[in-house]
Amino acid sequence: MDAQRESVTYCIPAGLHDWSVKALRRAMTGEEKIRALETLLKVCSAEGCFWEGINVIDQVISDPDMAEHRSRLLFLAGEMSAGLYEYDKATGYYARSLACLIRTKDQHIATVTKLGFCNLYRQDFNQAEEWSRWAIKLGPHSWEAWKNLGVSLEHQNQIEGAFLAYFKAVILSRGQAVPVMHLTRLSQRYPRAVPDVRALRPKLYKQYEFLSRKTY
Repeated sequence: MDAQRESVTYCIPAGLHDWSVKALRRAMTGEEKIRALETLLKVCSAEGCFWEGINVIDQVISDPDMAEHRSRLLFLAGEMSAGLYEYDKATGYYARSLACLIRTKDQHIATVTKLGFCNLYRQDFNQAEEWSRWAIKLGPHSWEAWKNLGVSLEHQNQIEGAFLAYFKAVILSRGQAVPVMHLTRLSQRYPRAVPDVRALRPKLYKQYEFLSRKTY
């Protein structure tokens, strides 16, 4: 959601909203319904219609066909709430998603990462750090989790730890704008407190070479 808010420009085909609404009404199976719903929610996110997204989720979440998708639905409701900057509500949805017995490993990692993100906006930086460290333990290659950890540490004045977390996020994201921005800003703000980048450079090359051979 933070990457969406900061840098993503969506191009939504004309008529996609109405098509996805009709597809959701006509869907007969849980798989058809979740596909149509996710398409509709992408339109809602792009157009800022987050309340519509939440209302649609509320309408379908009790559908027996959607029982196995309940964790995903609650996660998506958290996304819509975060789009409204209602981070307390988003945290509640993510926590309920995490409590569901049926969920994929990727869903688990994404949910824990989002809980870290929401707690940053709630300015509960200790809790954000805990969620971020948990997300990293579950998915050590998640650059968003490392970025969230960096933000939480920075706000706790743990500057060297924040720098290293941002640095890891830059490596794992292969130089995406968000972690680069955080790393650059921190380096400029605390030039005497951050580690010597020249000393870290051999480690950077080694890790980048390893990561570039992996696919995610």
